[in-house]
Amino acid sequence: MQFKIFKYSLFIAISALLIQLTACTKNQFITTSGAGLEFSLDTLTFDTVFTNLGNATRRFKVYNPHNQIIRINNVYLGGGNQSDFKINIDGFTGSASSDIEIPAKDSIYIFANVRIDPSNGDAIRLDSILFETDGGGMQKVILHAYGWNANYIGKVGYLTRITSPNQTLTLSNTKPYIFMGIISVDSSSCLVIPGGTEIYMFGGPTTRPGDRAMLYIGHNSCIRSNVGGNLNNPVIFKTHRLEEDYQLITFHHNGIYLSTTSRDNIIHGTIIRNAVDGIFVDSFSTNGSPKLELHNSKIYNVERSGVLGRGGHIQMTNTVIANSNQFNFIGIRGGVYNFAHCTFANVGAGLVSRSEPILSYRNYEIQIINNVETAVSDVGIANFTNCILYGTKNEEIEVLQVPSALNFTYNFTNCLMKVDTFSQNMTDCITNQDPIFVDEDNFDYNIDTTGSPANDAGIVTSLNTDIIGQVRHPIDPAIGAYAIPD
Repeated sequence: MQFKIFKYSLFIAISALLIQLTACTKNQFITTSGAGLEFSLDTLTFDTVFTNLGNATRRFKVYNPHNQIIRINNVYLGGGNQSDFKINIDGFTGSASSDIEIPAKDSIYIFANVRIDPSNGDAIRLDSILFETDGGGMQKVILHAYGWNANYIGKVGYLTRITSPNQTLTLSNTKPYIFMGIISVDSSSCLVIPGGTEIYMFGGPTTRPGDRAMLYIGHNSCIRSNVGGNLNNPVIFKTHRLEEDYQLITFHHNGIYLSTTSRDNIIHGTIIRNAVDGIFVDSFSTNGSPKLELHNSKIYNVERSGVLGRGGHIQMTNTVIANSNQFNFIGIRGGVYNFAHCTFANVGAGLVSRSEPILSYRNYEIQIINNVETAVSDVGIANFTNCILYGTKNEEIEVLQVPSALNFTYNFTNCLMKVDTFSQNMTDCITNQDPIFVDEDNFDYNIDTTGSPANDAGIVTSLNTDIIGQVRHPIDPAIGAYAIPD
């Protein structure tokens, strides 16, 4: 009996020793010559980075392909503390770290970001993350970024006035602008923006509304954007984020606001994207002329509306408004709107499920008066000629009105429209036929040259050229912003 107990005890002791030896072997760090790290990439490339703003964080994986733990004795930036780059490993941010262990057949993430000194101007920035291990010696991952210098105007969360009383303020198109906070043009000034100017609006979907950039045209002031131009050399308003993932976002900035007392605003050849509202036109003009003339332009990837008129006076021609999460155009409390050869489209990439139509036109606005919701109405006149209004909803046209003694009229002439029950005030219109855009997923709203029902379906107007300067057919022009060349 004692012999059996002895044998059993000996077995347990030997087993424990073997387990301990095995554990010791597994916990040993690999030091074999050539036993290095593996990486998910050899070069970490950043998109173009605005100097002084920095860039989104990038990451890559570091793998231990071995059956033993590997220890990174040191990991550091080749440029040290003077580098434009910073790295983050296990929550530590800086230019170096040490004694990092990666278990057998496991991996870790390395995070990196970059901020480039604006005094250095446009330039390529290069550095390396260097890894030192006992077995693998020295290994590296290259860091690559291109810095783009810019003009900065404003401050996040603040209003910045740019004025030149009774004179013009002219931007330069030699390098981009970053607008931050509310940029206000007032004191009877006029902001002139030449073709080719790029304006990047600082903000983001999670930024507080007051922190998103907005261009505000104030008292007796105006904007003149690319007057006489078209989309061959456009002015661009868009998100300041340059990464590809951000190009389809909405809700990033607050667009252009034309105040109640602004005047004679003219926007040609301009692209506005990634906004809450592309352009907000507030109230009738005081001199009888349109408060906004919008021609040869494109507004897309917006959250609420491409153009919002609040009793506004707008003349719009050769313009595309596309991919809005709510309205492409909404006019409230009446307003005077004359639209010709425009394309309103909600199809293609980046769309969310919508509950609102492409077009909503109302003779009223709900206001709180003496603590009571009250419908305040005004004069309304809207004319749509040779326009495409097409989207994913069955009913893309909405006209709402409350009883009023004030005039409220609207007409659709030679338009292609997506409608269900709406049928009022339509003359020679095409309903519920796909206009067949060339490539809506890439925001190309040219129509197919042979199969589109919009081809040769318009009436002759004074608009002899289209959004990009192509000549229209002199007798049977195509409907929409784009001509079909002969």
